[in-house]
Amino acid sequence: MNITKDDIPYNLHFMVDIIGYKNFLEICKVYGGEILYIPVYKNVIRGDRNREMVKIYNGRNISDLSKKYGISKQQVKRLLEREGVI
Repeated sequence: MNITKDDIPYNLHFMVDIIGYKNFLEICKVYGGEILYIPVYKNVIRGDRNREMVKIYNGRNISDLSKKYGISKQQVKRLLEREGVI
């Protein structure tokens, strides 16, 4: 198969640049014609960030965690409470 960018809608060219033609065609096969929601990056990595915060929490570093992850002390505290750490 000899697919070129001219065969692909312009608004998807950057996606092809990122994932390549082969992966793009696979996505077309699986999701072609569907409305596809792609989540915001920060929402995808949130779980990993939260697990890391729980792991490095030492009972006294809420302020440090707040600065490191760019969220408020209250958000850090709520997360740690929700995870049963405090």
